[in-house]
Amino acid sequence: MLAQQGLTPYVVKPSHVGFRGPRRRNASTRELQLVLHEFTTLLEAGVGLVTSLSSLAKSSHHPSLTGAFASMEKSVRRGESFSAALRESRLPVPEYLHQLVHAGEATGRLADAIRGGVDQFEYDQRVRQEIAGAMIYPAVLVFSGIAAVGIIFMWVVPRFGGLLTQHGNAMPAMSRWTISTGVWLSEHVWIVLLSTVGVALLLRTLLKAPGVADALAERAARLPVVGDWLIEAEVGRWASTLSALLAGRVELIRALGLSAASVRMAFLRDRLGAVARSVKGGSTLSAALREHRALNPTGYDLVAVGEASGELPKLLGALARLYETIGRDRMKRALQLMEPLAIITIGVVVGTIMTAIILAITSVNDVPI
Repeated sequence: MLAQQGLTPYVVKPSHVGFRGPRRRNASTRELQLVLHEFTTLLEAGVGLVTSLSSLAKSSHHPSLTGAFASMEKSVRRGESFSAALRESRLPVPEYLHQLVHAGEATGRLADAIRGGVDQFEYDQRVRQEIAGAMIYPAVLVFSGIAAVGIIFMWVVPRFGGLLTQHGNAMPAMSRWTISTGVWLSEHVWIVLLSTVGVALLLRTLLKAPGVADALAERAARLPVVGDWLIEAEVGRWASTLSALLAGRVELIRALGLSAASVRMAFLRDRLGAVARSVKGGSTLSAALREHRALNPTGYDLVAVGEASGELPKLLGALARLYETIGRDRMKRALQLMEPLAIITIGVVVGTIMTAIILAITSVNDVPI
């Protein structure tokens, strides 16, 4: 870039970085992907393996990342393979990246293998971010509705508590229940707030526990609209992972096992595991997928064409992109459905509260309805 601009550097000085605040103990997934991307770019540019590792070990990335590259540099200088050094570094990379590195060393295409693994790693992260981002708006809408109902219960409904004590027997049951609930919440506001915080912390702990998020995703897969979207996102991730492994010269049976293990939903993982066993028994991949109902008809046709043409990795990549596009369309439809449902639910709850208060007032004052 400097040469294209006609510039000639004659001195290099360290830049003075401003205060960034305390760093996290562990590097984020995005920082890990960035340093892997830089490492792959160095290898693709013809820089030697040891030089590339040394360069990143002295970079300004997170200390946990530079420390891992420094340890890998020492291991490679001692004569160990890069695949063994990568595994010993304990970088939180997916298992398929280890397999791609091992295959890349065996075939002499290490840079291409790591590039395929990094692209797949970024694809997985992008799918997760899209799913999480899609749920932000419905979650904000639901929590806003819950907060609005809570404010009505704790600050509006208790103002009618006097009607309950004076004319409780004359009120309808719905009015008595609504006003008594509001009075209780208003009198025990600190208990309610502490309980809410406790429940939020408990949910956060449960979601971080291993297996809980996957179990919730599997239950959500049974829902009418959201379920199809989640399943297609998982199948797209599987197809993209398998494509990257096969392009990296990983043998088919091992690639099928690794790609099936990357799927979070147990029932889908079992189907894809059965597909791997069928292929190991002599069946073609397209026939095994059709037998175990792992894809849709378009997926079977693409895999069959890939097998016949010898371009299975490319066709699997096309299948992954197809599922990604279909998943985005389903996500939009799911969001279009969630928004009115949430608004209707909140409106029904608020309307029920207002109806209960109006019935209480009219029942006490004998106003004809």
